[in-house]
Amino acid sequence: MGDSIKENLKELIFLLRDPDTKSKQSAFNACYRQLTKAKDLASWETIVKTIKSETGIEFDSRIASNMYGRTKRKLEKKLSLRVKINEEQNSTIKDRYNTEKNKEVKLESRKIENPGDLKKLRSRTINLDDLENGD
Repeated sequence: MGDSIKENLKELIFLLRDPDTKSKQSAFNACYRQLTKAKDLASWETIVKTIKSETGIEFDSRIASNMYGRTKRKLEKKLSLRVKINEEQNSTIKDRYNTEKNKEVKLESRKIENPGDLKKLRSRTINLDDLENGD
């Protein structure tokens, strides 16, 4: 089990050792998925013990859990914002489609004054899926 935890924490350990990494929190942010897998395999105490033995960085399980929680909330907020944006875009697309469809219906329902228009109307194909309420 220890090897699989190390395997999941490999990227986090690399980032924590890297002097160019801005903070422990940024490393946790970058390795959220791997931390989630490691968390499913072991406790925070075991995870922190592994990180300490590989990096020499001192922090406790409460701090690690807190940093993980911050990352989780941040990602959930981004996800809910994406969902909201997608719903708004879909709503706009549906509104635009319905508006265009209504324009087509209004154009087709005008009074026919020219015999040529009647001939065009007769030769037009009708899609049964487009008909509503048996019209």
